[in-house]
Amino acid sequence: METLKLGKHKVRTPAVCASVIGENVDAMAAGIARAIEQKADIIEIRLDRLRKNSEWEKLLETELPLILTNRAEREGGHFKGEDGARIKYLLKGIEEGAPCVDIELSTPHSILNKVIETAKIHGTSLLLTHHDFKETPPIATLMNIAEKMAGVGCNIAKIVTFARTPKDALTVLNFLNQVPSYVKVPVVAFAMGEAGRMSRIAAPLFGSPIVYAAAIETTAPGQFDVETTRLLLHEFGLR
Repeated sequence: METLKLGKHKVRTPAVCASVIGENVDAMAAGIARAIEQKADIIEIRLDRLRKNSEWEKLLETELPLILTNRAEREGGHFKGEDGARIKYLLKGIEEGAPCVDIELSTPHSILNKVIETAKIHGTSLLLTHHDFKETPPIATLMNIAEKMAGVGCNIAKIVTFARTPKDALTVLNFLNQVPSYVKVPVVAFAMGEAGRMSRIAAPLFGSPIVYAAAIETTAPGQFDVETTRLLLHEFGLR
């Protein structure tokens, strides 16, 4: 079984990442506790829905490796402000010792570079992401996106599309099968939606190192909860 590096942590793959989101710190803390109870391997802390965000840094105080993100509205998140304001939370998280931050490839170049530079200084892993909530483009397009991400200098790339049909899910799996020949960083990829749901579980068979699951509330269409995800990975012989 291979490992994935998140800051100072090494995580066995495929790793189950519990996505935690909420309107206040207490609700998110409950989600983190639930994720630990369900034996998640990684916790994704989604700050973009927080309305009362005072003392959110307390969420970083957990035994599991964390991926911190503040998802932009244009990529399925809830943060409606400008990118400059959005990344202040990521920069603060890096300074507070978050092992990994997730930022979108669509982030303006100068702002993205600020996060990249700060992450390098602090030894924080950079997960660069791209979300398409409308469709699954051809493999050539997905490959181009992955190559751009690797060129920017990320540690992990994540490309998520929307499946209208099961064939779209197969496109993503085929992309995963081919991408190691072109990109040397680990690539997480799967298709959202009901038609793409099983791609979340099948993707690790083709090398995707992280499976995202819901701690309590789903954060994307077609997402399983942590317990179900672990069970399905076991049935596939991946746990």
